[in-house]
Amino acid sequence: MTYLSLREMRTGVVREFETQEVRLGRDPECEWPIAGEGSDVVSGHHARFLYREGKWWVEDVGSRNGTALNDRHISHGQPAPVSQGGVISLGDRGPKFRVEATEKRRIAATVIEPQRAVRPSAPTMPLTALNDSTLPVPGLAADDAKTLQQPVQAPPRAPAAPRPAPPPPSPPRSNVLSIVVRDTRTDARFEAKGGRIRLGRGDECELRPVDAGDTSVSRVHAEIVLMPDGRAVLRDAKSRNGTYANGRVIVGDHPLKQGERIMLGEGGPDLVVEQLILPGAKPEAAAAPPKPAAQAPAPRRSFAGKGKTVFFREMMEETTQKSASRLRVVVWSFVVVLVAAAGGAYWYITQQEKQTTAAIEEQRKAMVAQQAQTDSARRAATAEYERLRQELDAARSSSASPAVLDSLRQAFNAASKRTEALEGALKRAETQMAQQIAAGDSARKSAQGDLARVRAELSRASSAGGEASGAVLDSLRVAFRQAQQRAEAVEAQVRAVKGVNLAAIAEANGSAIGMVWTYNPDEEGSGFMLTQSGYFVTNRHVVMDAQGKRADSATIIMADQRIETARRAEIIAVAPLNGPDLAILRIRGYRGPFARRVDWGQIHARQGDPAAVIGFPSGSKYAFKESLIPRTTMSSGILSKVTPELVQWEGVSLPGSSGSPVFNGDGEVVAVHRASSEGLKFAVPISLLIPLLPADAKAELELR
Repeated sequence: MTYLSLREMRTGVVREFETQEVRLGRDPECEWPIAGEGSDVVSGHHARFLYREGKWWVEDVGSRNGTALNDRHISHGQPAPVSQGGVISLGDRGPKFRVEATEKRRIAATVIEPQRAVRPSAPTMPLTALNDSTLPVPGLAADDAKTLQQPVQAPPRAPAAPRPAPPPPSPPRSNVLSIVVRDTRTDARFEAKGGRIRLGRGDECELRPVDAGDTSVSRVHAEIVLMPDGRAVLRDAKSRNGTYANGRVIVGDHPLKQGERIMLGEGGPDLVVEQLILPGAKPEAAAAPPKPAAQAPAPRRSFAGKGKTVFFREMMEETTQKSASRLRVVVWSFVVVLVAAAGGAYWYITQQEKQTTAAIEEQRKAMVAQQAQTDSARRAATAEYERLRQELDAARSSSASPAVLDSLRQAFNAASKRTEALEGALKRAETQMAQQIAAGDSARKSAQGDLARVRAELSRASSAGGEASGAVLDSLRVAFRQAQQRAEAVEAQVRAVKGVNLAAIAEANGSAIGMVWTYNPDEEGSGFMLTQSGYFVTNRHVVMDAQGKRADSATIIMADQRIETARRAEIIAVAPLNGPDLAILRIRGYRGPFARRVDWGQIHARQGDPAAVIGFPSGSKYAFKESLIPRTTMSSGILSKVTPELVQWEGVSLPGSSGSPVFNGDGEVVAVHRASSEGLKFAVPISLLIPLLPADAKAELELR
């Protein structure tokens, strides 16, 4: 009968097989499925053991990262013979297996052998000679053998050993797992038991952690399955929006552990596995009978008579004690320098903050006074101009004398000149406003630079290790919070000076927003009309699922239009799964509003600038709440982070907002909203849309 015993060297787990083929890989159908540490370099079917011609062979079955036997690579399709003690490696850093045995050990002979009488094969020595002689002990070094001298006596006849009692039968293995999850949004807990636990909004699901607004959750969204080897795995059940484990979309089986986070779609329920009870472990084997204590050999004379391990441990402890005082001096010197630098930075930031606040306040007061004076003068000039015009018209109609008409003409011309002077003063006020805004931007950048320096000092102090005192770290944290508050105050003052007309942005762009439906996958989102010829922008995940399957069709209805005006849209371009979350649709023959201002170069998208988003949060649920005409929702905030690959903004977002345009304070589209997570909102910079645009769309937008 064939037999093979393998040991995984990392965990020490030993398994025995009585078959002619043993497969290794991540596929659960393999005789030894691989999971855990190092499994990312293991293929689904990586390698296999074959029993042929009376011995075992190992073969690589087309793995990505290769298989090695005793650190020598095995060519694909060319089996190599293995024997007891051989080590098989899966990939360069994957698990390693040692061949423990290739045939079963025969236990019967070892049980009966001690019961036989001992028959010496050579003439025995006299008992006195044995007592006076020193016999060499096999396996001991020469110097140890000299010190180990013991009298040798004739062994007595060993009594028959009693047969060991058979082990108790193992209890039947349970095929039920128990899980408790907590929804981080509401702190509600959900519990379920079974071999397969389904998660979703359907009544057939064992776990239904769904609120009324969780439109991203499918009927059966995901499932937790107990595998034959006792592991619990998480699977996506072909949901529309995908299943996330620890922030990453899962593909295939994901080994589930206690403490992991499960999210059902972007922005959906965020669940923490608080308790995961798998079927009971195998009962512990009965303890082996204690072996008779053997006489310890005398200590070796090497390493000062202490042994290698003890010698080196004492040497390391002595070295550590010698260097401890020197290390403390270095660390505390660094802490003192750090505290002094943080104090200087704090004083400098305080002075800058006072100067900046005073300058902005003076500029604001001067601007208000000048604006009031200009408005008063303009109103007076306008009233005088109107009075003179009426008098001139009355004089003309009453046939007044030429002298009266000339006098009125001169007064009228003087009023016109005063009006021109006021217009010039207004232009100068606008110029001063621009200068004040520039000064505010400079103050904001200075405050942000100071904040970055304090943050760096705090980071270095935190990484200094346990030698830095808690009082020093607390002082730096307080300084950091104060610097952050000052930077936020400067941001607010700059925004107040600039001002944003949100009503004008909504009026100019609201009708260019559209709602998108797709039927495969079942999804709805937002978007905006980019060109007059009907090119429409939305997110990739609105028209394509996580596995890359594109929707069969899409329908678009523009804002403020009746539902019967909905039009069929053609999917023109979709970014790849590893690219930006963007897609381009088109309505043939479109004639209607479109976004007229787009900041393609992200010139007017800076951190701290105002931001506004117009779309359909929660989709059709709120868009058609008042009537059959879809109405958009607008939210505002600031751009909190701007990079060439990502725009992060602060505001309100719900499922259904995907694809909404993000506007700056000037009413220009700077990004396309794509996701929300843990209170943060993320968008794709509009510049990443340019490579997806067709040639005729680029020509219409005057893009190269």
